[in-house]
Amino acid sequence: MRLMYGRAALITGLLLLASPTWAADIIVFAAGAAKELVSRIEAPFTQASGHRIKATFDTVGAQRERVERAAPDARPDVVILSSAAIAQLNKHGLIDAASIRDIGDVQVGLAMIATGNAQGQSTPDFSTPEALRATLLAAKSIAYADPARGATAGAHFARVLAALGISDDVAKRVTVLPFGVEVIEAVAAGKYQLGVSQSSEIVQHKGVRYIGALPVPHQFATRYQIAALRDSANGARVAAFVATEDGRRTSRESGFEAAK
Repeated sequence: MRLMYGRAALITGLLLLASPTWAADIIVFAAGAAKELVSRIEAPFTQASGHRIKATFDTVGAQRERVERAAPDARPDVVILSSAAIAQLNKHGLIDAASIRDIGDVQVGLAMIATGNAQGQSTPDFSTPEALRATLLAAKSIAYADPARGATAGAHFARVLAALGISDDVAKRVTVLPFGVEVIEAVAAGKYQLGVSQSSEIVQHKGVRYIGALPVPHQFATRYQIAALRDSANGARVAAFVATEDGRRTSRESGFEAAK
């Protein structure tokens, strides 16, 4: 009986090693700007590694705070955030510094409903600060993501309104939403005439059109990076995958400009 039990245990162990059940779920906390990128790399990464990516999306600030506050066993394997947020996490000793990789840059820009649904809406001129000011004052409705929740584009746009001296003038026509993705969805649904968000969030949505980045000196680019949390071997695999030639191409196709 002992011999039979030992042989059965050995066979069971070999079957388990050969089984796909060894695949891990790799937890990713990402900013909304990287949603399309994560969507595009999920299948090829799983095919190459056997591991699955499980991602959640929110503002940069909200995700950074979640990592900082989480118990060690509740932290993600990977973060995809602004370079400033990753630098802060690294300062706190939470990041595997050797795993940090640049993804690319995105611009704070404007979105309108897609041309087919625009019902005669022409593209406004915002090529200069003066033109931007006039366009924002004439807009029937504007939406942007909540700076208080750590939205990079929203925080910058709030500063632009103040710099243009029109914060009070547009207050009744401005809506602040929790998350940049919600801004773009709402513009696509025709709820707002103009939406402000990161370019990578705008260009991938078929229901809206990206009408351009804010003009100099109000233009604002954000560098995004990917990094593994400290002691996460699987996280380091994802970061390395994004840094491959295929990963860099996918980043460009997802709306990120090559890091300069």
